[in-house]
Amino acid sequence: MKKLFATALLMMSFSAFSNAAVIPENVIAPEVVNIKLKSYTAEDNRATLDVSLYNPNDFKLPVKEMYGDIYLNDTVIAKMEALGEKSLGPRETQIFTVPVTVKPDELTNASSKVMLTGVANYRFKGYMMSPVGEIPVEHQGQLTREQIMAFFQAVLTISQSN
Repeated sequence: MKKLFATALLMMSFSAFSNAAVIPENVIAPEVVNIKLKSYTAEDNRATLDVSLYNPNDFKLPVKEMYGDIYLNDTVIAKMEALGEKSLGPRETQIFTVPVTVKPDELTNASSKVMLTGVANYRFKGYMMSPVGEIPVEHQGQLTREQIMAFFQAVLTISQSN
């Protein structure tokens, strides 16, 4: 009887740990409204993004960490990770400043393909760590040739001013 009780107790503790990462059905993932390049330094391959997130829930969502990858035409060109306590207010849009580590070789290769094809599909795929679990955050889109040229001009201007 003691072995059965101990086994049941052990199984319940495993299920409590495994459910910690599961998001309850009533939690809606935040939406990425906008991503803006704030700064870029080519010397240390670092950038800073301002990510505007909208919380569609009727309750605040505490965020402990945000991390993920940035893709350009299906190539991972950067990794991001932001640590710190911040709360996303109910039905509010807030800006999270996120440090990014750029992969220079991958960025150069992906940028060359963009210049040759004129196609720039971007995707931000990441996660927010919250007390309710790991919440997926995704945003994707396509840039026009004009936006591509404006982006490269902005990157050059920012890197020259630093």
